[in-house]
Amino acid sequence: GCGMPAPMAGNASIDVMGTARDYILALPQGYDPQKPYRLIFAWHGLGGSAQQVAQLGYYGLSRMAQNSAIFVAGQGLPTMSSSGDAKAGWPNTGGQDVAFVKALYARLQGQLCIDENRVFSAGMSYGGIMSNTLGCQMGDVIRAIAPMSGSGPGFGGRATCVGQVAVWMSHGDNDTVVSTASGEASRDFWVKANHCQTQAVSVEPSPCVAYTGCDADLPVTFCKFVGGHTVPPFAAGAIWKFFSQF
Repeated sequence: GCGMPAPMAGNASIDVMGTARDYILALPQGYDPQKPYRLIFAWHGLGGSAQQVAQLGYYGLSRMAQNSAIFVAGQGLPTMSSSGDAKAGWPNTGGQDVAFVKALYARLQGQLCIDENRVFSAGMSYGGIMSNTLGCQMGDVIRAIAPMSGSGPGFGGRATCVGQVAVWMSHGDNDTVVSTASGEASRDFWVKANHCQTQAVSVEPSPCVAYTGCDADLPVTFCKFVGGHTVPPFAAGAIWKFFSQF
């Protein structure tokens, strides 16, 4: 897509396996079609929306990016929740959500000038689960993920992954929605996947730690903070700094 006139930013949809999938595209101010940009996917939680993610500045990352990245927020499909009603989420039933991202990425590659070595995924709650899923199944495309209060991949680590990703994670120590233990299981999954040692060292911002001995350029950072099921106040700055190292 380098050299192509930019598509319209805002709401759009793409047909994936006969289902219309919606997303919101945000281009940097002064977008230059000759310049490769980072691409950041951002995913909402259960019952959330792409519009919500966009209005919140893609978890605060768009402000940090200062017009150096392209952002995309996807819209989940209705899925049954524990309360018995249908809310938008990312269950990836029959692989439909990963298929959505693959089709969307292929479209964006043809429309936009993307730095294909710098494609990222972030999300909170079900969006964190989605980021874990993509980090596993699209690790050959995505450079790094930032799941917040998520679990998986594979809802417990039973997953066959393609490629490898760098990982920044956060989880509250009193999360009663997606258990802290499930977040720690995700951490352990990525520590093992990237061949890190079990030792960790403190990094900024506190209380984050980085695991030692990981495969080259595939760090794993885990931020267990005091709190519940929420985006920690340090997330935007820390995630952007993590993504920016690549």
